[in-house]
Amino acid sequence: MKTKLFARQGDVGLVTRSIPEGAKKVPLRPLALGEVTGHSHQVALADREGVEMYEAEGASFLRVTAEGGISIVHEEHGTVTLPAGWEGEFRIAREYDEEEDFRSVVD
Repeated sequence: MKTKLFARQGDVGLVTRSIPEGAKKVPLRPLALGEVTGHSHQVALADREGVEMYEAEGASFLRVTAEGGISIVHEEHGTVTLPAGWEGEFRIAREYDEEEDFRSVVD
C-alpha cells in the first residue's frame, strides 16, 4: 500500500492512497469536528456534489469526481484544494499522552 501526504489542514492529513476494494460508500460528513471550538474541516458547500466518501478498514476516504476539483475549508486554516480525480484517506493527527497512550488530537 503506497501512501503519500498530499496536504495538511491543521490536525487533518490528506494522504494520497487508493480506496480499498470493497469500501462502503457513506454519506458525506465533516472530516473532523473541533470538540472545543466547534470548528470543522469539511468539503465546501458549493463542492459537495463533486465528492464521494467511503469507509474501509477503519479508515475514511474521499474521491473527487468534480472536473474542477474541490475545496476543503476550515474557519481558521487555509483552504486545501483537491484536484479532479484525487482519491485518498483523511487522517486525524495523533498525540502521545503518558497516562492514556496515543489519542486523536482534540481541537
